[in-house]
Amino acid sequence: MKSLVCWVGVWAMCLAVPVWAGADTGVTINSNTLQIQEKEGDIRFEGNVKVHMDEIVMSCDLLTVHADNKDPSRILSGEAIGNVVMTKGSDTVQARKAVFDLEAGKVELTGNPRLSREETTIEAERIVYSIEEGAASFVGPVRAFFKSSAD
Repeated sequence: MKSLVCWVGVWAMCLAVPVWAGADTGVTINSNTLQIQEKEGDIRFEGNVKVHMDEIVMSCDLLTVHADNKDPSRILSGEAIGNVVMTKGSDTVQARKAVFDLEAGKVELTGNPRLSREETTIEAERIVYSIEEGAASFVGPVRAFFKSSAD
């Protein structure tokens, strides 16, 4: 279960690279529209958003990435909103919203967040992942379903 929880943090690291560099970093983002608000340092991908990084895929309705105004290659935070689904192999994370705060080193999932691996599922009202600590907090009510391989 540790790796299931830990790979949520990979998404925070994914946002830490300059997403507009695409091929150079191995990150590809597809969407129906793209808006860049240079003064605010915001990059907004909207409609059928799909992010590919190595074997990790994320889809959502809207992805906003916030860059440092002084250093646009430095991503400070990001938000994935609406039908957020992140997959890596048999691991899946689902939520209505995922907020990545890279300066604080946190990823927060809200809106019926659910972590699943094969037949194991953990649901909570809110899931907070600490990148530095490699630990997740599940804030209630929490529902965990574990099925042993012997079943």
